[in-house]
Amino acid sequence: MGIYRERKGGGRDAATDHPAMELFLQPNRWQTGMEFFEMMQGHLELFGNAYAQKVSGKGRAIDELIPIHPARVKVFLLPDSQLRYEVTSYSTGQTEKFMQEEILHIRSRSNDGIMGISTVSANLEAIGVGLAQQEHRASSFRHRAIPGLSLESAVKQTDEARQLLVNSVEERFSGAHAFSVMALPPGMKAVELGISNKDAQLIEASAATAIEVCGFFRVPPHKIGIMARGTFSNIEQQNIEFATDCMWPRIVRMERRLDRDIVNALRFQESALGEFFAVFNMDALYRGDMKTRFEAYQQGVQTWLTINEIRAAEGKNPVADGDELLIPVNMETRSQAQARSDSNLAAANASADDAADTRRKSDAAGGGGAEPLQDEDPKAHAKRMEFVAQQTALRNAGLLATASASRIVRREAKHLRKLVAKSVADGSPIEGEVWDFYSDLAPVVAESMAMSSIEAGTYCRAHAAVVSTSKANLRDLAIDRIEEQGTEELTALALSTKCITA
Repeated sequence: MGIYRERKGGGRDAATDHPAMELFLQPNRWQTGMEFFEMMQGHLELFGNAYAQKVSGKGRAIDELIPIHPARVKVFLLPDSQLRYEVTSYSTGQTEKFMQEEILHIRSRSNDGIMGISTVSANLEAIGVGLAQQEHRASSFRHRAIPGLSLESAVKQTDEARQLLVNSVEERFSGAHAFSVMALPPGMKAVELGISNKDAQLIEASAATAIEVCGFFRVPPHKIGIMARGTFSNIEQQNIEFATDCMWPRIVRMERRLDRDIVNALRFQESALGEFFAVFNMDALYRGDMKTRFEAYQQGVQTWLTINEIRAAEGKNPVADGDELLIPVNMETRSQAQARSDSNLAAANASADDAADTRRKSDAAGGGGAEPLQDEDPKAHAKRMEFVAQQTALRNAGLLATASASRIVRREAKHLRKLVAKSVADGSPIEGEVWDFYSDLAPVVAESMAMSSIEAGTYCRAHAAVVSTSKANLRDLAIDRIEEQGTEELTALALSTKCITA
């Protein structure tokens, strides 16, 4: 549990020095924070209401939270819409009166807004049926004579002989001698007696009632050991549903009441009302297996998680430069893309201007340049200068195309190696994922290289065919070939498109 301060413009910062933080860690002189909140939640479940007296001292508005059993509290609504609490004292048995601001009152779902309704009392009928079934089942099996074994004989025996046989079998094959080999006299056989259909239905009804009670509390049945509908494929999802459907409403109820009656009652450094809020960390309830967590971290670090936030979630210490967000080269906002485009265009124009100045100086030194050559026709001069400008633009375009192509190819090779490693680890086929990847890559290639979707699709389909049809032991070589030659191949394709356009 932690207390956070709302950050202007969005976000939050931990308020570890808030006075309520110490109160939540040690609410009174004999309970820890864990014990206190566990007790309060137990009162909510069984009684629908949880109470604690706010005790001031040491110069603070609230110094301690003294728990009060719900059976000792009566609540009254006064004419001025304030609540008054009458509490029976543990030691004297006398009634003490407290006003609303002196009591922390957490209530469950309520019909009148004053008193909460416990889950148990709201479902007394169904729970009573379950208790009655349990008592009846115990009584039935305790008092009814249901032998586990019957001995049938084709030979008529006296009462004494039958009793001797029963005593002999019980002595020989019960207790430590159970399940040993039994040799019966000729003409006699042993018949095992199973449970009756009526008893089986009674047990099934009891199990159904247990599941119904789970539904009252929104607890998945596997949490209390009922695994009839639990499988390895859905247990993790049921755990997540337990966190979202069962725990989350309870946690929000507790947080909002603590915000109102504790956190903002202890106004920290003259802060604004509602600026601070309490949070119970539920991350542990959502944690999956290691593979799932690491895949989630890999996606999160590309968008909204820092390295140190991931390390903190795994219980590791922070590292240097781990608090800065990483920006993938293929992800940016529209304004960033526009700024990058403007910057590249400015750089290209500056490069073209420098190249033109260099050629003019070179031509001037050699007797030519931007000025018309001796006896050169004006039309021929204009055509020559147009050709020089085209060549300059193409050269600059080549530099930009090479840089963009290099980034795309690095991303391409990195993702392909991940797919190959995953295929080797779990033995899954790779062909479908390869084609899906290149299908997503084609629009990126077209936009980054300023080429049509046809040329981009040609590039992606060719590489997808090579990787997906390669044998498993040759895929790494195919990816190495793409990494070595892909930049030159993609650059040439982009420049040939620009030449055709020109």
